[in-house]
Amino acid sequence: MGRTYRTMQGKAIDMDKLRSQNELTPAVGNMKVNARGDEIGPGGKIIRTREQIVSSYYEANPKATPDADVKPNTPPTTSRPQNPPSQTMKIEDTPVSSVVEETVPEVKSTVTPEQAEEKVLDKGVEAVQKARARRRGISDATGE
Repeated sequence: MGRTYRTMQGKAIDMDKLRSQNELTPAVGNMKVNARGDEIGPGGKIIRTREQIVSSYYEANPKATPDADVKPNTPPTTSRPQNPPSQTMKIEDTPVSSVVEETVPEVKSTVTPEQAEEKVLDKGVEAVQKARARRRGISDATGE
């Protein structure tokens, strides 16, 4: 039995059961397949099953990695070990670039609490002045 989900209204729904009940139902769209992935023709008749479609794809594309549930028809190939490079470069062999320059980060000046408070007050006063100017403009426009 599949996992049961409870909806917000309190109804229990078994998703696996729902999938298995509707797997022969044509899928919405223009691909002409059912919910399982089988290719369907006129009248809803199954032309090729999903397994046939997948196996023909992997026969035509041998480099593709097959799904876990579908077994490939070809035996697995053995991989060859990687050959080490013929020459290895060392750090000393790399040329020094004239583009790279060492930069020293700037030291920020320390701000005292009084300076920070003054800065915040200035921004507040500026915001109030802008708000008052907007209100004056609205009252001038409306005539109130």
